[in-house]
Parts: sequence; structure tokens; C-alpha cells
Amino acid sequence: MPEFRFTFLSPQEMPLVRSTFLEAFADYAVPIQLSAEQFQAKIKREGIEPSFCVAAYVGDEMAGFILTGLGEWLGKPTAYNAGTGVKPAFRGHRLTQQLYAFLLPKLRESGIEQCLLEVLQDNRPALVSYQSIGLQITRSLFCYRAPKKEILLQPAPPGNITIVPVKRPDWKIYQCFRDVAPTWQNNATAVKRSAEDCMILEAVDQEQERIGFIAFFPKNGAVAQLAVDKIWRDKGVGTALLREAIRQTHAPALMFINVDVAAQDLISFLERRYFKLVLKQYEMLMEIV
Repeated sequence: MPEFRFTFLSPQEMPLVRSTFLEAFADYAVPIQLSAEQFQAKIKREGIEPSFCVAAYVGDEMAGFILTGLGEWLGKPTAYNAGTGVKPAFRGHRLTQQLYAFLLPKLRESGIEQCLLEVLQDNRPALVSYQSIGLQITRSLFCYRAPKKEILLQPAPPGNITIVPVKRPDWKIYQCFRDVAPTWQNNATAVKRSAEDCMILEAVDQEQERIGFIAFFPKNGAVAQLAVDKIWRDKGVGTALLREAIRQTHAPALMFINVDVAAQDLISFLERRYFKLVLKQYEMLMEIV
């Protein structure tokens, strides 16, 4: 068995984390390849704090890591696992459990009360590993994708609504439009962290009342949130928001990552517009106090 050395990271080590990340996820069910710019965007959006990220070294080689985001979840100080990666050569040594064993005391000492993460539903080894640590499944999440040119849209938006860009979003109002809470990387806090990269559009009626919104990232096509007031659903509002988001997006496709399966109206909306289900994940949570 390799002799692992565990350490918390510094900002200077994050480029090495990225190269280890690329190697660890190269054989993933959906291979993840992030450019340096995309990796920095992930760090910002998910609230990743290098001093709470832990790595395992064998000699001078980084064998595995946990990226840790800090924030609040369900009203409690929370550590979010923004990625656990282990290089193929070092798998089979319960390294994830060892990384958590090293990390958890620091989290407790820092007043963190719970750990949160998402895991692919068909990644059985990772699921079993997390469950052995004490994480429990809280909900199922679906991920959808569609090339922009294949998205089915109505020929014309309704004439009684207007789509406008927003500089000062009102998240309290938006919350009333949603059926379920968004996940860590899609919630209001994550969007605020990445405000310069995110665009928010509102749908307003003839009285200038907000009736829906979409928050999305034009560079990569990721949609963080899309919601419409219940009384305005099935009237073309969501389609009008989606149409303008497509127009503003530079990426070739739009993605809805980690949609709660309980959000049946949104899922039905996406499927009717030819979005394809590409991944299924579980959200998992563990109290650590």
C-alpha cells in the first residue's frame, strides 16, 4: 500500500490540483476536462477555499484530493465537496475515507456543522464510499442538455410580456416562482459569487410585474435557475426566457445541471423542448456536530 501524506492546500497548489483533477476524471462516466479559466470559474462559483481543501501525496505526486467549498446550507455552516478525485493508480486504498478522516476534525474545529455533495447515481464505488463515511441521500437530481439548434421553441413569444436584463436581481421574489430549492452550485449565493459571468433575465407583464426569470452563464451555456410564476405557466413565458438565453449564449448547447426530480413542471418543460437527460445524481448530506 502506498504511503500517503495528507495536507491542506494553499492557493499556489491549485494548478497542481487542476492537473490531478483532469487525470482523475479522464475515465469518468462523463469525462470532465476543465481549462484553467473554467477551473478558476468553478473555484469562484462553488466557494472553494484552498485552506480547507485536502490532498494526499505519495512522495511529490498528488494522488488524490477533496475540493471544499464553504458556505451555508439549510441555515447551517456547511462544507460542500466540489470534487473528490483519485488518480487511477492510487484507487482501491480507501483514499476517499482517509481524506475525509483528515478533513473532518478541521471542519468541526471551524464550526462547520454538515457536509454536502453530489455523486453520480451509477458510480457505485463512490456511493458506497460516501455512505460508509456517514453521508445519506437527500434527493435525486437530473441533468439535461440540448444543442441550441435542436431546442424546440414556439414561433413567436406572447405579445403581453417583455424579457429584460437585470442588474439587481430580487431573489426573494424569484424564490416564490420556484417549486424546489436549487443545488449548491446553482443557488443565489453561487450566482452572486460569479455575478460578472452570469446573466439574469426577467419576464415582466404589461404592468411591469415580474412573472419569471432565468439565470445562466453565456460562456458555457449552464442554466443555474429558470422559474415562472405558477399562474403564468404554459403561456409561453418560460419559452420566451429560454429563447433570449439561447440568443445570448456563446456556447453551442444549454445545460440544466442537477434539477431536483421533484420539479416536475420544469422537467416536463425541458423534455417537451427536446432536452435530453444525460446524467442522474444523488445529493448527499451528513451532520458532523
